[in-house]
Amino acid sequence: MDNSEDYFHPADFVIFGAMLLISTIIGIFFAVRDRSNNSTDNYYFAGRKANPIPVALSLIVSFVSAIAVIGLPVEVYLHGTTFAWNTIAQLIATIIAILYYIPVYHRLRLKSVYEYLELRFHVSVRKVASLLAMLNLILYLGVVIYMPSLTLSAVTPLSLYWAIALTSVICTFYTAVGGMKAVIWTDVFQSGIMMAGMLSVFIQGVITLGGIEPLREAADRGGRSNFLTFTFDPRTRSTFWTVAFGLGLNACFETGCNQVYIQRYLSCKTVKTARIALLLTLAPGFFFTLISVANGLVMYAFFEGCDPHKAGIVEKVDQIIPRLALQIFQHAPGMAGLFVSAAYCGTLSSVSSGVNALSALTMMDFISPFFPNMSPRIKVWLSKGLTLCFGLLVMALAYIISFSDANIIEIVVSISGFIGGPMIGIFTMGLFFPWINYLGALVGLILGWAAATWVGLTAMYVTQYEGSNKQLPISIDNCTALPTSATDMNMTTTYMTPTTTSFEGSGYNFTTTESYNPRINTTFYSMSPFLYGVWGFLVTVFFGHVISLISGFNKPSEANPDLFMPFLPIKAFRFGVPKRSKRKIEVEEENESPM
Repeated sequence: MDNSEDYFHPADFVIFGAMLLISTIIGIFFAVRDRSNNSTDNYYFAGRKANPIPVALSLIVSFVSAIAVIGLPVEVYLHGTTFAWNTIAQLIATIIAILYYIPVYHRLRLKSVYEYLELRFHVSVRKVASLLAMLNLILYLGVVIYMPSLTLSAVTPLSLYWAIALTSVICTFYTAVGGMKAVIWTDVFQSGIMMAGMLSVFIQGVITLGGIEPLREAADRGGRSNFLTFTFDPRTRSTFWTVAFGLGLNACFETGCNQVYIQRYLSCKTVKTARIALLLTLAPGFFFTLISVANGLVMYAFFEGCDPHKAGIVEKVDQIIPRLALQIFQHAPGMAGLFVSAAYCGTLSSVSSGVNALSALTMMDFISPFFPNMSPRIKVWLSKGLTLCFGLLVMALAYIISFSDANIIEIVVSISGFIGGPMIGIFTMGLFFPWINYLGALVGLILGWAAATWVGLTAMYVTQYEGSNKQLPISIDNCTALPTSATDMNMTTTYMTPTTTSFEGSGYNFTTTESYNPRINTTFYSMSPFLYGVWGFLVTVFFGHVISLISGFNKPSEANPDLFMPFLPIKAFRFGVPKRSKRKIEVEEENESPM
């Protein structure tokens, strides 16, 4: 894009710059205010006295990120509205965390969520789980940084690589100096920007299109009104079942055993306030999901018949929605800047939370056990150094991801499923199945992760069932004055034939010729990417039981009752685990009561 009209107006730069400045000032404020409080409890858990309302906003924006602002509308643009069922996934995960996970974590006063696995199983289980979770989070953050950087490079003269560097430096800086308090209160500010930016695109888009009815008609013509897809075929990419329950399991990982969430729970003083905080995430979570789906429909209706990516107007499909913002806000300087600020706020909140969690996991799981007498002051300074190092690491990963053309939502869901399913599997066995021993847990976790990763990676390179990644139709029939290069671009999505299959439509740009396609490729390896987590969960739980049976089940009667949570509050579901002492319960109730 070399036309100045394709870039920000001065007012857009002012709004964007103000957002970055305010985020940085919040971090500096908390660094100065808490400079005398050199404790890891204050740095990682905000002194365990955080208000549930800001914690709730911090929870939701920590995982909404630019993926919802930019990636989810693209998902709807390419695959339709089925992803709206993700609201059910959020509801399921919230209920499960409120009932089972939050009480146990507060009871044990954990600093690392994987400390629970050491208490319940063995230190080796804790180390392996923590390493896998850190790998998952690093990959996720790399994608999160890449998304808004791609947007910024599309609407300013700034190159993608400088945009990635700017994003990484800003959020790593205010997280390192301000700790969890800076993260939470910056998230509160950024959540408002995100809501305003996303809503403004929808409202102006509807006005530009001439109302809701033209939007609905365009969605019907393009097959995007596929919300009510209830097929039970697990090979179909997006259905009610794959989204609500497949992604629901991934969401359980986020709310139940992800360090980012657990630090927020433990920042609250009591179980009650932590539960309130998580419950308060539902309304904004539903809003972000549904407004992203709506923006995807606006994007399709606006570019119906002239897809900017296929026409060669933008380099990558994820740049379409910032292109939309520039066009619909041509005569409203500052509004495009507000939308890009929304995408950036999502990333700043996610990366700040993520690098803080990575620093906490490294400190609590790998450094503190070897240096138990380290002074609090040194721990805090080392924590800040770790935060800076992880910020640089995810920045480097974002550079690597920038060379990929894959669908961002699919990358994120796959990464989450590879580790999320097995991880929720091992925590499920820990909480509800007292007979599982440490060897069963360890082998189950490793095999579950390997099984989910194997299926996901293999699926990228084999000829699949045509419904697995099929995109809805897009065209350039109504475009005028196409770039010369557009006529030479091979952008047509071609699906499975007996001999030749192109994978360009799914983002993996290579062509393969086969005379024989094994049945497993069009069945097992064609499962929806939203089900990778379910597969990993089932493998983990199955082998956890098999290995525990072979090596000898634990005796429930000898179990520590503080580490268990019966599925239902009846004797049968305790499976012989002793009841918790009345004194411990009384102490917890005293701590829960208001002072």
